[in-house]
Amino acid sequence: MRNCQIELNIESFNPAFTFNSGQVFRWKSLNDNYEDWLGVVEGNVIRIKNRDVLLLGQATNSSDFGELVPRYFSIADNLAEILSSFPQDDLFLKSSISEFPGLRLLTQDPWECLISFVCSINCNIPSIKLKLENLSKMFGEKIHTGMDEKCYSFPSPRALSRAEKKDLLSCKLGFRWKYVQFIAKQVQIGKLDLDRVSSMNYSEAVDELISEVSGKTFGVGPKVADCVLLYSFHLKEAFPLDVWILKYVQEIYGENQAVGKSLSRKNYKSIGEIMRKKFGSNAGYAQLFIYEKIRRRSAITRNTMQA
Repeated sequence: MRNCQIELNIESFNPAFTFNSGQVFRWKSLNDNYEDWLGVVEGNVIRIKNRDVLLLGQATNSSDFGELVPRYFSIADNLAEILSSFPQDDLFLKSSISEFPGLRLLTQDPWECLISFVCSINCNIPSIKLKLENLSKMFGEKIHTGMDEKCYSFPSPRALSRAEKKDLLSCKLGFRWKYVQFIAKQVQIGKLDLDRVSSMNYSEAVDELISEVSGKTFGVGPKVADCVLLYSFHLKEAFPLDVWILKYVQEIYGENQAVGKSLSRKNYKSIGEIMRKKFGSNAGYAQLFIYEKIRRRSAITRNTMQA
């Protein structure tokens, strides 16, 4: 292996905030200080310690490590410039940016990201991680690292397209098994061309991914489509919404806006347009910070109520 260590040369990056933000699921902390992280990215086993990105092992068809690192960590994004572009009178977003410095938007592999968020439907984060780890163990390639940690590449579309129902169910996918198998087959035969999606504008790409519109996916609604477009295709105008964040959008931004009480497809699109108008072409970054504050505040509320 060459180029086995790269310094992460970006001004602001906090791995704990970034890897625990709900945009990615295959990173784990190796110590209690959240300063040492291990993840599998496009067939590369990567360890992040301080500002060093270390390559520990590679699968057979892994991406080039030297090209992967700047792309995956979105080094081209000027975080200070992006965050300063948001309305300065938005106190909720402003406080979130202050609370979570170094939270960055990653640029993941579209195939893995799509399957990850299909597996996320009606699931919490620990359950999503378990599903993806099970899939990787059963259908991916074991990667030798010299560490005690067992690491596996994410399975290819070919592998999952040939997977049997019983094996997918054994990975704890539940009803999602048919979504995963269908999408894998569509990608494998070329009907769903993820490279082609990368050349589309936001509106075209959304329609290509939503199952009811294109018929090329199964189980993919507007929220999953937005997550994939934001977290892997880096279409930063995408603004993922769920019923959880809708409540806060209504509370914080809904006074003089046409923000409804449900997430029908029509209302989802309408709210997204309101958010894009408010935050501009980097609305997805605003969502990342808003969601993080909402999620943590809700977790504190739940813990207080349970106590």
